[in-house]
Amino acid sequence: MTDNNPQTIISLDGRILFYEINHFIKDIVNGNCCFICGSKPSEKIFNDEHVIPDWILKKYNLREQKIILPNLTKIQYSKYKVPCCQECNSELGKHFEEPISELLSKPYEEIAKELNESSKKRDLLFRWLCLIYFKTHLKDKALRENRDYSAENSKIGDRHLWEDFHHVHCIVRSHHTGARIDTEVYGSLYANKIIGEEGLQTFDYIDNPWTKGVLLKLGDFCIATILDDSCASISMYSQQISLIGKGISIFQFYEVFAHFNYIRLHLTERPIFQSSINSKTGYNIIAKKPEKYELVDKSERIGTYGDFLRIYAERSMEDVPEAKNILDLISEGKWTFLWDESGKFIDINKNK
Repeated sequence: MTDNNPQTIISLDGRILFYEINHFIKDIVNGNCCFICGSKPSEKIFNDEHVIPDWILKKYNLREQKIILPNLTKIQYSKYKVPCCQECNSELGKHFEEPISELLSKPYEEIAKELNESSKKRDLLFRWLCLIYFKTHLKDKALRENRDYSAENSKIGDRHLWEDFHHVHCIVRSHHTGARIDTEVYGSLYANKIIGEEGLQTFDYIDNPWTKGVLLKLGDFCIATILDDSCASISMYSQQISLIGKGISIFQFYEVFAHFNYIRLHLTERPIFQSSINSKTGYNIIAKKPEKYELVDKSERIGTYGDFLRIYAERSMEDVPEAKNILDLISEGKWTFLWDESGKFIDINKNK
């Protein structure tokens, strides 16, 4: 079975291996079923799953703080949860949160060394970022878009194209379904140490549902990924990446992330992902990549990479002199935090 002829597939032991698109939207997106196994609250004990993992809330004192939603409503982190049964919640803890929290609680240099030496840890980290991304937008279906309660009760998630989340959901559930993920399914992944950030927040999370871009900052460790580009973005930005040193400012990291999103948005062809399930090879998630990655013609592109960068940078520029002028230049693609006038990397370590 492949996605050319999708249908819900159930294993001999009763697990839902693969959700047909309409079944996925009905039960997982619009329903209140466990987003991993698909059980209803009447069938199992539920204790729900934190969108931002509880160990992060504890470590960075976020439990009583509030996250600002796209409609500017605030919700307490500790109450920011999605439907999950107790059994799957425990399974997520063992498979993802225990090893990831152990890894990301180490000094940056040790994290980088382990990720560089272990593809299994890189792959687990990528799937964990898929998990946080999926939970974030699944929660959108339960949150009002309009803060005026006399207005129509539309939800933030009503704007999402949920068919685009189906592939990410398959990855998120792969530990439960036993799916093997082909190497080419994994997307661009870039990490660096953040320095020179006095006064800036130690935790940050950004994502973009149109480009499947995710950025997560924990202390001085920052990581960015594009979930569905089969490494196209980092490949096309590899020359610049090779010139960037270890230890950069958060604004420099935002610029890398902005380029990743801009590249992903303007690919002429994107990978096609498929689920293949049969009795001989089991369940496999595979990718069909274009022969060559290219960007659409400049005349067809939407804005500049600066449009992305402005959104990220503006959040941390309240006290920056001439912030408005800088942000306008960023939008026009005429400002860079990474390169000096001669095109050389701006190494802020030299200014320490």
